[in-house]
Amino acid sequence: MKSSLLFPVIIGILSIMAGACLAEDFQSGFGGINWSTSLEQVENCQKIDDQGDIQYFIRTNQLHTLFGEPVPHVIYGFYQNAFFAVFVRIENDEAYFQTKTRLMDQLGMPQISFDKEGTVSTLRWTDGQVQIELFNDRSEQGFKLAYHYLPIVKKVFVKHKALSPPKRRGINLFPTKKGDTPEAVRILEF
Repeated sequence: MKSSLLFPVIIGILSIMAGACLAEDFQSGFGGINWSTSLEQVENCQKIDDQGDIQYFIRTNQLHTLFGEPVPHVIYGFYQNAFFAVFVRIENDEAYFQTKTRLMDQLGMPQISFDKEGTVSTLRWTDGQVQIELFNDRSEQGFKLAYHYLPIVKKVFVKHKALSPPKRRGINLFPTKKGDTPEAVRILEF
C-alpha cells in the first residue's frame, strides 16, 4: 500500500526536476559551465586565440549537438578569465532556419539588423542576462549562433568597443582522440 502512494510522488518529483532543467537552459550558463566561472575551474580547454584580456577556447572531449546533429565548431570566450560567451558555427541553411524558428518560438520576434545590401545580417534576442545572436556571416559563408552573458559583455564593450570572435580557421575544432567518449552538450534543446 505504501509503494502505491510513493509512485505518484516520484513521478511528480521527476516532472518538476525536468521542468526546472528546461527552464534553466542558457540563463545559468552553457555546456555545464556557469556564466562568470573562472577559466581555472573549467577542464579540458585548449586555447585557440588570444586578444589580450579576451581569450577563446575549445573544449576537448566535448561533443556539441544542434537538433541532434554534431556541431564541431563551438568556441568558448573568457574575458579576464571569466566565462562570458559561446560562438557556434552553423554550416547549413536548414540548421540556420531550424535554429531561427526555435528561438522565435521560445523568445518571440528578434531585433533585426541589415547589412549594406539590405539583407538580414543579425537576429538578436535578449532574455534576462543573456543575449542570443544569430548571424548570417557572409564573410565566412555560413552562420553563427552566439550566446553572450550581458554583465560581462558590457565591460568588454566599454574597453574594446566591439567583440570579434576568432575567424574560421583550418584547425581541428573537435580534437578528441580515437576511443575517447566525449561528453555531449546540446546547444539548442530547451
